[in-house]
Amino acid sequence: MLNIAPTLLLLLAVAVTACAPKSELATQEVSSSRYVGGLTSDGLVEFYLGIPFAKAPVGDLRWMPPQPLEENTANFSSTIKAREFAPACMQGPHLTNWYKEVIQSFGGDPDSFLQPKVSEDCLYLNVWKSRDIDERAEPSKRPVLVFIHGGSNKGGWSYEPNYLGEQLAKRGIIVVTIAYRVGAFGFFAHPELDQVNFGLLDQVAALTWVKENIADFGGDADNVTVAGESAGANNIEYLMASPIAKGLFQRVAHQSGGSVMHDRTSKDVHEALGSTLAGRVLGEDANGGIKALRKASSKQIINAAHEVYANHYFDPVVDGHSVIEPLSQSIESSTFAEVDLLIGANADEWTVYVEDSETIDSWLNKNLPHLNVAAIKRVLNNGESAIKQLDRLITAHYFVCPSLSLANANSKHGGNSWFYQFSRVRPGALAASMGAYHGAELPYVFGTHDDWLPTNQQDLDVGESVMSYWVNFAKTGNPNGVNAIQAALPHWPAYKNDGDLIQNINTEIISQVHSSQKLCEILMPNR
Repeated sequence: MLNIAPTLLLLLAVAVTACAPKSELATQEVSSSRYVGGLTSDGLVEFYLGIPFAKAPVGDLRWMPPQPLEENTANFSSTIKAREFAPACMQGPHLTNWYKEVIQSFGGDPDSFLQPKVSEDCLYLNVWKSRDIDERAEPSKRPVLVFIHGGSNKGGWSYEPNYLGEQLAKRGIIVVTIAYRVGAFGFFAHPELDQVNFGLLDQVAALTWVKENIADFGGDADNVTVAGESAGANNIEYLMASPIAKGLFQRVAHQSGGSVMHDRTSKDVHEALGSTLAGRVLGEDANGGIKALRKASSKQIINAAHEVYANHYFDPVVDGHSVIEPLSQSIESSTFAEVDLLIGANADEWTVYVEDSETIDSWLNKNLPHLNVAAIKRVLNNGESAIKQLDRLITAHYFVCPSLSLANANSKHGGNSWFYQFSRVRPGALAASMGAYHGAELPYVFGTHDDWLPTNQQDLDVGESVMSYWVNFAKTGNPNGVNAIQAALPHWPAYKNDGDLIQNINTEIISQVHSSQKLCEILMPNR
């Protein structure tokens, strides 16, 4: 990883702005406010960027649940500019470095990617909707897709290049992307604090804003799909189990998540690390506790957190409020939300992370020492290289098997599940070495293919199918086409215990039993 000081990144940060001509404006009345957004360059989609959904979590509100906006505050002036993205939530260079390394792996210029401006004042969301060309037409409620970004709950922001909602909005849905506090600001615990999981609470606050306000944009507040990738998908699992998120969404698109089902951390661990962070930041004044820590600068906290949380994953933890019990227990209980579920993972999630010195034996000994190594090797031994076999093992453990388990549980509870494996590999030797890596499906889902990504007509065709599946799912809870225009879209069978077919998405889309199903029967035999 590149080692760039967070303070230097902050000095070099740039704000990302919308590219619509300044003369092209769009307006939207929401409650007592009038938002002034913009139009995309083709004039077909309105966008409203940087809409606040909670008070700024700064000062005394640091490490507090998100507080609702009040209409008598400055946030509710009569006219609010909504044409620029708000700062990303406070974070170090973790995700920026990831992007740089992926760009470099594809032969692009890593310096072309810049970290956005960051701030603790970051609880904002963005909305895209297609424009009503015929103003005489009767208004209709549009399905809503709310996207939660990934980034290990340590970084990320709502307007990363592959989260822009223009192309999906053109297909008849409203797209909302949301921010939430990350790292030591969003998933911090301390013995003096009653609440924890602040980043998860931010997501609930954003979904509540959607529930209360999306109708003003023409959206259907009773037809909301919450979508997320990686940590975003993991967070959705907690939302499905949380009583405070009940009724805020009806459908879930779960991309490359599931690792959180292994219950990797606890509140006690979080509190111990929080106390260590306080000692590191405050030094001899550590007895000042949370009150003193809230007065520390964000730079002090970021710098200390880089060391204190170096080997820690910021999962939500059981707190008795937002998370009632371990997720592995919730998934098997009747309290878990019954939803329409589109879920899956990529074929080569871990290829780019495999260490040259790692072997199947060493990885199993470190992570799953209780399992039958010989049985696992027999399933993996299909002529692939050692790296491919190790990738398949780790991908199955962290992504595929937990996701299959979640699909099974949802079906048992009465929900409809649709499972996919994304296996498209972009053209060229560099792309072949990376495979269908973690996050590879995102440009296809959003119709956003970065300039540094090798893209041909096959990629565009795959993208059209993927967008059709996701939009169909957001509209009806079923990814299959319902009209003659989409008749050529390959049928996607529902995933059930008595019918284990999944949709393998590549240049050819086929229904099949998942290639890691037998492996999952060993890795997660009780699910």
